[in-house]
Amino acid sequence: MAKRKPHEEQELPFVALMDTMTNVVGVLIIVLVMVGLSVASAVKKVLSDLPPVTKDEFQQIQEQVKQLPEKLDPQKVEEQHKQAEAELKRVQEELKTVDTSDLQSKMKFMDLEAFQKQLEQRKKERTASKAETDKMLAEVERLKALLDQTPVFQPPPPTYVRLPNPRAYPAKPNETRILVAKQGVLSFNQTKFLQPILDGMEKVKSQLEFQKVEYPPFAKLLEGILGSAANAQKAWPDIAPLVDRVQMEYVAQAYKALVAGGVQPSKQLLSAIADLAIPTRQTMPVVAEAIVAAAKGDVTLWVKLDPAVAPAPPVIKASAAAGKITFSWGAITKEVKATPKDVVGYFRDLAKIPSIENLSKARTIYDATRIQVLIQRAATSPLLAGSYGFEAKILPTLPYVQLALTPKSGGGETVEAMKQPNSPYIRLMRDIKADPSGVAVFQVMPDAFEAYLEARKIADEVGVAATWEFLAKLDLVVNITGYEVQRLVPTPPRAAAAGVPAAVTIAPPKRSLD
Repeated sequence: MAKRKPHEEQELPFVALMDTMTNVVGVLIIVLVMVGLSVASAVKKVLSDLPPVTKDEFQQIQEQVKQLPEKLDPQKVEEQHKQAEAELKRVQEELKTVDTSDLQSKMKFMDLEAFQKQLEQRKKERTASKAETDKMLAEVERLKALLDQTPVFQPPPPTYVRLPNPRAYPAKPNETRILVAKQGVLSFNQTKFLQPILDGMEKVKSQLEFQKVEYPPFAKLLEGILGSAANAQKAWPDIAPLVDRVQMEYVAQAYKALVAGGVQPSKQLLSAIADLAIPTRQTMPVVAEAIVAAAKGDVTLWVKLDPAVAPAPPVIKASAAAGKITFSWGAITKEVKATPKDVVGYFRDLAKIPSIENLSKARTIYDATRIQVLIQRAATSPLLAGSYGFEAKILPTLPYVQLALTPKSGGGETVEAMKQPNSPYIRLMRDIKADPSGVAVFQVMPDAFEAYLEARKIADEVGVAATWEFLAKLDLVVNITGYEVQRLVPTPPRAAAAGVPAAVTIAPPKRSLD
């Protein structure tokens, strides 16, 4: 068998390789052509499916693209990632060193049973609170129901209101009191009311004087001044004769001053002291103390009683010298021995001169009991009929008898009655208006202000001069000051004690018309 040539054995692999490469390249070209055709077809389809874009929309899209954040640098992102991992490792290492022993110790004290009890307690409190809330809600519903049943408030009609107009009060007013109660008004003119009573007393005034003086009514007064019942009863015969002209407390105090100074009191000496007290304008105790001092040789107190006022010349003069005392009363001068008997005798004789004798008898003190009986009889007289009933009262601290007035049943006028034309109230307002000095004084009970406004409206329409004040009660008290009676309680001393300032008093505001 013939041998192949060497060069032929080297050519076959190369040719085969070339054929294979050719085939591969051809296949690739065909694939690329097919892919290109597919891509072109896909692009064409996408473009055909896209909606048409206007020029304005294109510009808007470009603006949105510009506003997009810048592209991140992959290198920066990698660095940030490495930093985050390093921070995570650091935190993990710190967590490994955290001390959990305190939390674990607290967990040991957590008692599940205690928490269960607290839960039960909270449930009970919630139940109680719910019950209370339900009760309150029920009360709210009840109040709502009552509110729905409550009638709508209707305001009262408008009230007459007047602005005050302050004016001077008359110098000598003739006051008529208008007492205003809730039901109506009562009128009271003190002058008109008292005048019939005073007229009746004037007719029988001699019968109102002391007819018989008894010790018991004055016992407490005299015993308090003279110190004991024995002293008072001993002094009574000398004191009693002056009961109708001097307050008994002054007579008793003068008697006590004489006894304390060693001068023997007597009815005649006390009567002389009463007469001397009038021109000297002093009380009997002051005159008695001056006489006692003069009896001891000191005429200073007696000279101080001089009634003359400078620049008039003095009425009383006295001087002591060589065991004698020279007394002067005006132009009458007398010298007496400086002995108690002679000095007391001088004063007894001085009271007998015509300008002094019986001066104290010009004053009359009446028997309060007899006045009381007379007024009680007058209270039953039909001639004194009016809106008030009255009775006489004797107060031991007052030197006069009081009348206690009480409104009679059915007296006065109601608010509706006084509004009627020519009603008694309107006629009264016209009478007050006609009097130049007439004043209506409205005295208003605390609950009667509305009635007062109605009464005052009528008075203003008539043009009456008026004022008003509050009144605690309708009962009135009137003093019978024209008939002095004996006080049975000593008056408190007026002079302040040494070193003690006198009490400060504030005068009440002057009354004015409004």
